Amino acid sequence: MSITIIKPGIHSSLQNLGRWGLQAFGIPIGGAMDSESAITANRLCGNDDNANVIECTLHGLVIEFDELTTFAVTGGGCRLQINGEEVPFNRMIKVVPGSQLKTLPFEKGCRSYFATPGGWKGNAGQVLNVGQILSTENIPAPHLAASIVIGNDGFGIGNWKAPEIELPSIHSTTNIHMLPGPEWDDFTEESKKAFTESTFIVSPSSDRMGYRLNGTALKLKKEHELISTPVTRGIIQVTNNGDPIVLMADAQTIGGYPRIARVSGSDISLLAQCRPGSKIKFIYNP
Repeated sequence: MSITIIKPGIHSSLQNLGRWGLQAFGIPIGGAMDSESAITANRLCGNDDNANVIECTLHGLVIEFDELTTFAVTGGGCRLQINGEEVPFNRMIKVVPGSQLKTLPFEKGCRSYFATPGGWKGNAGQVLNVGQILSTENIPAPHLAASIVIGNDGFGIGNWKAPEIELPSIHSTTNIHMLPGPEWDDFTEESKKAFTESTFIVSPSSDRMGYRLNGTALKLKKEHELISTPVTRGIIQVTNNGDPIVLMADAQTIGGYPRIARVSGSDISLLAQCRPGSKIKFIYNP
């Protein structure tokens, strides 16, 4: 099977679950920002959890199906249309050749994941371009896909549905659980209180490396230079200006900023669905 990228949208790329075991050599983990949604998309299509998916940021992606194709989309950040008709997330969908899928604006979430049986061929991390053709490994679709009936509009939707995930809304505050970091006690009591009681805004300068947060400036008890120390996805560093930065999928492996906290592993995927402008609040339950 193959598809053609008509428009890549704001930022679309091939992703899997990342490169594990290489951080000691300075190689970032990378991989899907919302790994839970990526895994769900692959399981809907009968794939290994680590198969390549297309990660779409917000909206604007337009693809054309060159052959009869079965696929699934999970996550959030957009609405889906095939041939002008709205279609749901979290289900297997089958389309005829010549059909087009478009992603349109939506107020909840930030990233969606597009999987197909066999996974997409290509190097994980590759950014998609206009006119690019993606093909898949030649494996049969899951047996549940055989029951999908294609209608006159050129597609059919499977009956079975994966559970929906919590999607943060741009209009509300999202709670993100955290644990104190190695330098937690180096910050003033006022800063630690502000960190857990105030609301931060995800900055427009945020990306796959890290989410820069705007809000109350955080201060150390005593300014001092730190030796570079190990960091990874979920670590929250504080810059010299007092701004928190949450390290995300493409984060570096060492850093010199103090590590005030770390996002709970269960909330990393939720945080990845927060877009620029989203309000977040850190929750600490000692």
